[in-house]
Amino acid sequence: MEDDTLDAKRRKVYAPGHPRGEVTTLTLDDMYSVLEEHARQIETLASANKVLEDRNSALEERCKVLDRKYDALVGKLQAECREESLGRSCDKLDVRCSSLERSIQVLKKGINWTYSAPSIPCGHWIEQGYSVEYAAHMDECLRRIKTDAVDIWNGDEDCSCLDYEDQSTIWHDNALFPHYKELADAIQLSDDIREISIDNVELHPLALRVLCPAMEGKVTDIHMSHISFAGPDVVECYEIIAASIRRNHVLERLLWTDNHISSDDQADLLIKAVIDNHAIKYVEMKNCFNHSDANGCRALESLMTSGRPFNWLDFGRNGLSGIDDVAAALATNSATR
Repeated sequence: MEDDTLDAKRRKVYAPGHPRGEVTTLTLDDMYSVLEEHARQIETLASANKVLEDRNSALEERCKVLDRKYDALVGKLQAECREESLGRSCDKLDVRCSSLERSIQVLKKGINWTYSAPSIPCGHWIEQGYSVEYAAHMDECLRRIKTDAVDIWNGDEDCSCLDYEDQSTIWHDNALFPHYKELADAIQLSDDIREISIDNVELHPLALRVLCPAMEGKVTDIHMSHISFAGPDVVECYEIIAASIRRNHVLERLLWTDNHISSDDQADLLIKAVIDNHAIKYVEMKNCFNHSDANGCRALESLMTSGRPFNWLDFGRNGLSGIDDVAAALATNSATR
């Protein structure tokens, strides 16, 4: 009787292909244990799957948040680009309007323009304490200014009457202002002027306030070398020049060489103006930081890390230290050729 009950609880499990046709005999309890183990495994897998589903949902939500942040950032950048582009367009229009206003004022002088600045007698320079040789030099200077003004009025493309490389310095004198004004008027009305060179001249805010605006929107190549400023006027002169560089949206080449930059503030004014004017592709600032308190490497690094594309940057003869920082900055600007 007990044997019949035991046989009733036993089942033989046959394995197809087994040489003996059967394997270990299992009881119902054994089968229940196996099924319970399978149920636990399924429950464990279901829990793990639930964890994975929760993680996946969290990741999906995080991706959505990142997508929204990305879209917001792209929108912000696009808005900033549009604003910057509109700002540059407004600046260009403002410069153009200012230029037209100045042209109208010049034209009011009459269609039949003549050079009307008064001559300066040699005695004027002698009275100021200059030598006879300097007085003769200034006569030649005034003759050159008048010649260039007339030539520019008639369509000449360059202005070199203020280029006194390897000659005596032209020192500022208020008597020169009418001559600078005539030169500026000729530049203002010219559609052909492209290049101006100023070398070995002391510049005063009075001169810069008439010459710089006239060059805006016209002169594409400016070369200023061995420029000097009177002590009290240095900051104002740098401010006028930097503002004009920033506003001249046709300026492509700026050569600022052999001009002593005595402070980081002066350097920052020029560098920021160059960075802000996207038309400028060629920059030379040779021999400006030697024996100076201004940090030439810092100025060059600012240009290199600005993201602006330049075809040429020349900071030669500046005795730069910290050149490794400059090399690292160069590596960050793939736009510069």
